Amino acid sequence: MIRVLRAELVKVVRRRVLMITAAAVVVFAIGGAAIVLTTAEPAATVTPGRGPTVEDLAQAGGGTQVFLTTASFTGFFVFVIFVGAFAIEFGRGTIRTMLLRQPRRLRLLAGKMSGLLVFAAGVLAVTEAATWVAARLIAPSQDIATDGWVSLAGLGDGIVDFGAVLLWVTGYAVLGMTIAVLVRSVPVAFAIGIAWAGPIEHLLQDAWGSASSLFPGLLLEAFVAGGTPEVTASRAALTLVLYVGAAAVIAGMSFARRDVTA
Repeated sequence: MIRVLRAELVKVVRRRVLMITAAAVVVFAIGGAAIVLTTAEPAATVTPGRGPTVEDLAQAGGGTQVFLTTASFTGFFVFVIFVGAFAIEFGRGTIRTMLLRQPRRLRLLAGKMSGLLVFAAGVLAVTEAATWVAARLIAPSQDIATDGWVSLAGLGDGIVDFGAVLLWVTGYAVLGMTIAVLVRSVPVAFAIGIAWAGPIEHLLQDAWGSASSLFPGLLLEAFVAGGTPEVTASRAALTLVLYVGAAAVIAGMSFARRDVTA
């Protein structure tokens, strides 16, 4: 599995990928910080659970909460990226070559997932730091105090926020992998991923109140947001553990037992 992990890192740690990723990080950090800080309102004027308030952002963890809040709006893109990362191996036929080098299929699948998550963790760490810097530069213009951001409490909150986003990404990664392994077609996998993570869940949420506590995409959004009026973060996390565990088992069984013909 370690060899597969290293091979996956070689694929993603390339100049072109790193340049595109760096550009995305800069846009995310500056744009996200600007949007969150300029739209924050005093607690007395907003509905609880509907985004960070000025008072929230002035606390020790306010700087990294900007990162957490911005990340919560990008779940659709994260999901589609992981769907594509796995589906493209079937579409190009490269999965057969991989199996020649690593015939133990579960190790191959776990190694590929681990490699992508290691890369994602590095990108998230850099993104969190960049967002924190951008937020600290913008915050004074919005009369948001940042003195507590440079404290030990702020560092602790930053670590917690990083862990929450990494777990959130892992959830999308496993669900995306499952769709790709079951469908094994890039266009179909993308169509399912885009349709489900985009309009379908949110349309069902508008029509059926219980959807917020049942559908994985909505639960992931609730978890990374620290809970919503419809579902708490702890309940979302517990339900997601069941979803992700079931998805991993299904993907593993399918990949291990089905023939790879492409």
